[in-house]
Amino acid sequence: MRRRHAVLAATASLLLVVSACGSGSDTGSSSSSSTSSAAAGSSADSSSASSSSADSSAATSSSGGSSTAGASGSAGSDSGSATASSGSGTGTGATGAGLPNTGKTIDIMGFSTGDEVGTSRVDYAEKQDPSLQVQVDQNGFDAQKFATAMGGGSAPAGVYMDRELLATYAQKGFLQPLDDCISADGIDLSQYYPDAVKEATYNGKIYGIPDFYTVRAVLINNKVLSGAGLTTADIDTSNWDKLTSAATKMYKASGGKPSVIGYDPKLPEYLPLWAMANGGSIIGADGKPTLNDPKVVEALKYTVSLVNAQGGWANFKSFRDTWDFFGAGNEFAKNQIGAMDYEQWYVNVLAGFPASSDLSAVPFKGRDGQPLSTATGGAFALPKDSPNAGGMCQFMKLVTSKEAWAAAGAARAAALAPKKGIFTGLFSANKVANDALQKQYVKPSGNSKIDAVIKVYYDALSYAKTVPPSPVGQDIKSAYEQAVTDALGGKDPQQALDAAQETAQNAYDDAVG
Repeated sequence: MRRRHAVLAATASLLLVVSACGSGSDTGSSSSSSTSSAAAGSSADSSSASSSSADSSAATSSSGGSSTAGASGSAGSDSGSATASSGSGTGTGATGAGLPNTGKTIDIMGFSTGDEVGTSRVDYAEKQDPSLQVQVDQNGFDAQKFATAMGGGSAPAGVYMDRELLATYAQKGFLQPLDDCISADGIDLSQYYPDAVKEATYNGKIYGIPDFYTVRAVLINNKVLSGAGLTTADIDTSNWDKLTSAATKMYKASGGKPSVIGYDPKLPEYLPLWAMANGGSIIGADGKPTLNDPKVVEALKYTVSLVNAQGGWANFKSFRDTWDFFGAGNEFAKNQIGAMDYEQWYVNVLAGFPASSDLSAVPFKGRDGQPLSTATGGAFALPKDSPNAGGMCQFMKLVTSKEAWAAAGAARAAALAPKKGIFTGLFSANKVANDALQKQYVKPSGNSKIDAVIKVYYDALSYAKTVPPSPVGQDIKSAYEQAVTDALGGKDPQQALDAAQETAQNAYDDAVG
């Protein structure tokens, strides 16, 4: 077995067991904090717009998206029964007709295991089929590196990227559809969340096998909230005036500089969520950019006003960049934040420190009052001219199977049981696996507040929605992040998004002809 494990500093921060920090790692995707952050193409200011964005982007890897704050102590004992029933690996090295396992190393660009959630699944796959020799990456997905490899005739056996990018690379001809792979290896698509499959589909063909399923909710610092005389009912994203009022009550400044941010809307990366909350979308159902749709413009105007009500972007960002996002002195521990939208994996980090575990969570809501979350995550894909397409197909089936996730759950539980940590979930895109893991490991922890937070995120799985795929998804992301940064810097939001729309539309026209 040839394997190179991830060495990303941010990922390492996430891999601490719960007595120090928990063993969660992002993921997957990413999230608007995506594995493709290196390829975002936006300005330096945009790409570093929040310290948490940069950290979570770096942390998103093959083990990204796991959201655990530890594990129940009895979990490790179930490992044998959890994996024994697989039957999914043949051990022969052969797949269906036309997709032979060439025996070559399965090098997967962008896939960095990072922790026991990743390594245990790779180990499971290799055990099921000993012909598989998996070589993981040291880093997350790098667009330039991938383009260079594809252009230079040195395609990797596989690639791992955010699902939102699959349509872009399918359109470029860098990825091959998985019809034969799915058919030959008998990959059951019904086991995955439908929206995850939808996000991996372009022009009626599937280009990725979903891995993680990342959702969002509003995390609340109870101490800051109560100190402002507020309750969780006051943190209501469906009522923008009420939310601004709550944010300004929690906000504090010293010498004109923020010392507590009341509410962080997580700009620029969360614009799609705010647009969705306002009944809009940054991408139309046909994959075309809709960045200057009135609903998107209105969402940007509001979120910019929310930042401006808390010291303005320069001060807001400078203060936010000082946060020790993954450490014991994180912004919740130091009471530097009242509430913010964020992904489920971060609960693991916060619950690992007593000073940052006094939390609540509420669903992010649309202006219609209904709970809302975007859903993102990584996927495995097959590059055109893969030197081992059959082996990669077999690996994708095995590593995303219920049995592989059972092995991951057992490994996580075994690692964290001595620390008496809290298992907050492994948010897999495999719904069957997710349900089984939740049932087996997510138990009352003795911390009712954290348990309630975990429930909010699990509830989000039922209503999370994906942004429609687009052949220029990466260009759209770059364009809107630049527009948000410009608007935060003082440019009129309408003008900023008009410019972004023109840029994205030109990219779309060039891509589709």
